[in-house]
Amino acid sequence: MAEAGVVALVAVVVAVFDLLPFGEVAPGARLALSLAGFLAAWLVYLAAARVGIAVARLLGLADYWGHALAVPFVGVAVTYGVLGLVGGPRAMFGGQFGAVWVQALMVAAGFFALFFVLYVRAEHARLPESVEPVATAETLPPSAPVPGVAASALHQRLDPDFPAILALAAEDHYVRVIAEAKSALVLMPLAEAAALMPEGSGAQVHRSWWVAKSAVTGQRRTGRDLQLVLHGGLAAPVSRSRIAELREAGWISP
Repeated sequence: MAEAGVVALVAVVVAVFDLLPFGEVAPGARLALSLAGFLAAWLVYLAAARVGIAVARLLGLADYWGHALAVPFVGVAVTYGVLGLVGGPRAMFGGQFGAVWVQALMVAAGFFALFFVLYVRAEHARLPESVEPVATAETLPPSAPVPGVAASALHQRLDPDFPAILALAAEDHYVRVIAEAKSALVLMPLAEAAALMPEGSGAQVHRSWWVAKSAVTGQRRTGRDLQLVLHGGLAAPVSRSRIAELREAGWISP
């Protein structure tokens, strides 16, 4: 919704200052065309970005490369749409395509740069969120060491006094780094964040969850679903495809 608001704001600015060649169109109609066109292009971009992100992850690249990969395809879709509305099929496949595609490509690249800057600026944003207990887990004695990963390369992206990391959870473009009674958001894919943790300190138990092995205090089943109970009561889901592997590694009991 925030992205849609930014796109709509840009569309209003473009319409008010007549930054695109709308022709002899009344201001109200120009505003409506601008809003409809920009929001429709944004929806096309979201669909293309999903495919781009999947390709980027398949190649082992960060998600923002998937967004960049979507830019030229969005430019093509917008160009065909604009030419089709203005001049029909003849215009879509005529000589104007190249010039209009360059303009559409510049607009799409501009939006990519805008959102990239916005997300990078928000990389160190902190959204404190209390962890809601989902199960009663055994509490450790006061003298026992705090479970989790106390030192890692990922800690360099966090506050200097950030506690031991219990788990990592993917949230859209971000990874939520979870500690006892504290969490933080970092702008990166889950796979990249997990790679910054010490080798052997944990495992990705679900496509959206990485868990520190020392933080696991038990397990809980609900039907066929399995959850690992962590220190503090947090529960992390376990993919059914990972159960056998985790059982063999001693994470879960038969």
